[in-house]
Formats: sequence, C-alpha cells, structure tokens
Amino acid sequence: MITIPYLTALTTYFSYGLLFAFGQFRDFFRNIFDWWHASNLEGYAPICLGLEDFYIRRLYLRIQDCFGRPIASAPDAWFDVVERYSNDNNKTLKRTDKISRCLNLGSYNYLGFAAADEYCTPRVIDSLCRFSASTCSTRVEGGTTTLHKELEECVANFVGKPAAVVFGMGYVTNSAILPVIIGRGGLIISDSLNHNSIVNGARGSGATIRVFQHNTPSHLEKVLREQIADGQPRTHRPWKKIIVVVEGIYSMEGELCKLPEIIAICKKYKAYVYLDEAHSIGAVGKTGRGVCELLGVDTADVDIMMGTFTKSFGSCGGYIAGSKELIQYLKYTCPAHLYATSISPPAAQQIISSIKVILGEDGSSRGCCCYSCFPCHPTTFSQGTYLHFCLAHQGRPS
Repeated sequence: MITIPYLTALTTYFSYGLLFAFGQFRDFFRNIFDWWHASNLEGYAPICLGLEDFYIRRLYLRIQDCFGRPIASAPDAWFDVVERYSNDNNKTLKRTDKISRCLNLGSYNYLGFAAADEYCTPRVIDSLCRFSASTCSTRVEGGTTTLHKELEECVANFVGKPAAVVFGMGYVTNSAILPVIIGRGGLIISDSLNHNSIVNGARGSGATIRVFQHNTPSHLEKVLREQIADGQPRTHRPWKKIIVVVEGIYSMEGELCKLPEIIAICKKYKAYVYLDEAHSIGAVGKTGRGVCELLGVDTADVDIMMGTFTKSFGSCGGYIAGSKELIQYLKYTCPAHLYATSISPPAAQQIISSIKVILGEDGSSRGCCCYSCFPCHPTTFSQGTYLHFCLAHQGRPS
C-alpha cells in the first residue's frame, strides 16, 4: 500500500471537516427558517432531507460538474465530452452543443474493445439484425439463444473451468450469487477492501461475515483458525461451509491478490476460494486468462471464479465459472438467472468476438502482440497502468 504523507492527509481531512462544519451550520439556519413555513408533506416525513442527503447538498454539489460528464463518442483512448453549464451554483447542469476532445483516463476499457473494432463490430451488427437488441425474457423462458450457449462454453474454456453461467450485469453477479451459495450457518471471510458488490452479497446471504486485513495471508490464517475453533455464534457448532472471498486485482489499489498463499491456507483449513476477476480477466496473464495464469495457479484450486465483461471485453454482464454441479445448481436457484432479462445478444457476440481476438482465433496476431507487450510478472497494477497500455496501442490491441 502507498503511504500517504501526513501533511497531505491532514490537509485533506481538515478541508473535509471544514466543509462538513459549514454544511451543518447552514443546515441549522435552514431548519430554523423552514420551521416558519407550512409543510406540504401532510404528515409524511421528508424522504430526502437531513443526513440522508447532507453529503450531496453540502459537499458533492459544489464539484458535481467534475463527475457524470456525458460523452458523445465511443469510450476510446480519446473521446468527445459534452460541455455543460450551471446558473444555480451547480445544483443543476445543462448540456450545450459544444464538445471537447479529451484523453480518456476515466474508463476501464482496458483493451480498447469498447470502440469500433475491425473483427468484433461487424459481427455484433450481424447479431443485432438476427437476434434484435434484447431477448425480452429470462434465461429459463425465451431468453436463451444460441449465442448464450456459445458464450458460456467460450468463457468456461477461456478461464479453464468445466462450465460457466453468464448474467446481464457484473455487479449482480456477486450480489446475487453469494446469497445462493451460502446462508445461515456459513462463514464468509472477506478481504477488507473487497468491492461493494461482494459486501452487499455477503450481507444478503445471512451468513456470518468476518474480515481479514487487506491482502494479508497471515491474518487470513489467524481469522480462519479462530473462527474454526469458536464455531457458530451462541451454539459453537461447526460451520456448514466457509468461503474466502478475494479479488484478482483490487481496482482502487491496483494490487495483485496473493493468490498462491491464500489458496494454500484455504486448503489447509478446508475453506472454499471465491475469486473475483472483474479487473484481471482478459487483462493479465500470458494469454489474458487472468491472475491464475499470471501467478501460476491451477484453476482447479479455485472453487468459484467470477468475472465481468465490462473491462477487457468491451461489453456488459458477468460470469460464474466452476464445476458442472455448481453451475447447474446456480441455474436452478439464482434469482439473476431465473428472473432477470438475459444478456443482450449483441453484447454476448461482442464478448465472444473479443475473446477470439485475445486468443488469436480471429486469424490475426493482434492478441499475441497485445500480451507480448504487456509485462508478464508485475507486482502492482492500477487503472492508469491499463490505460497507458491501451493508449500505447491506440486504444486497442494491435
């Protein structure tokens, strides 16, 4: 972890505290003035007033023009940003007809597939004409096309697992899967800096949650040993199952997971390994197969492999890869598979085509050149690292 200088931390916290104090001061007088005015809520409590939206009203609105900026082109290495203006101190922003050409440092379009591609784009257009933009159905009804079946086989082969299932949203892949594979009586041990989708999925599962220090295998072992010795709360019965959840690359820190050490500990204590490769699949490894390939880990040692298609593949959605029994169970029980609209056919085709490019199955050497230029054994990554890599290759693997 990068150590922040004390002066930088002090000034940052001081600025934040100053804004917070002034915000509370303004809210105090606002409440006094509002007390004299009749309320039109007729007995209802304010739905968004007070601490619920304090941060938005008093801090975020001051700088909201820096965020959520609409673009008017594909998210390539360079893209067109629509200019906006405000007449009410940033409370509302209005778009103009002016466009600025900007360097894209805010995207996770790691390999440039989100822009027009000579191999992927024509095939995506053909799939749009053949299947339309949406299936308008769930996977268990009329939402499974030949593309979905091909995609699941393609993903399973790519990550090195017997089977896979795909979903229309990457965030939901974590938040909907975890409650299905573990519940009350189970134990989830999560890295302290895991993504919010993992946090929400763990909370929704009803399982007991314990956290270990970020990317610290020694602390993970300590937590595992203590929890196994204590057992379930109150009853002290043995845990029904234990799942350790980590990420391949921690997106905000840019750090690689210490996967070999974590797997060795999980084997020792008979705990399952759940690996989130949202930011690593397609982006690292000799052939882009993620941290397992990069760190020399056998994918058979990872029980559940999760990933998304929004980073390296220029599409949307996510996947779970594992044993055939696990995937079959998820298809019967996971709400994201049973009740959500299936992934868009053109989006599925985009993923299939991009994987073929990465593997060199498109008839070119673009995928091979892409990974021969990328460092084989890095210790630290960040989104900036990926972006500079993409910029060096004109925003696409070439």
